[in-house]
Amino acid sequence: MTDNEREAVKRCEYASELLTKENIPHEIKKKEIGHINLYYLGKVVMSFWARTGKFIYLNPPENNFKRRIKEDDRGIKNCIRKYKEEFK
Repeated sequence: MTDNEREAVKRCEYASELLTKENIPHEIKKKEIGHINLYYLGKVVMSFWARTGKFIYLNPPENNFKRRIKEDDRGIKNCIRKYKEEFK
């Protein structure tokens, strides 16, 4: 395992702990790259990459301002905040 992969696994586990504490359904897709999917009503609605901190919405409507993610919107805490704004 490379240093990047070890870092991704560590950050992925931390992100998963925070998501669990916030009762956000999620699934770790690939620890080695830190990829986590977040669910709402049984469907994947967001993806998060723990090593880079980047997150995206899946299939956002163009006119929904809440779903616009700026380049500096990174990190698990911002991801959780955006998820709660949209889905809770």
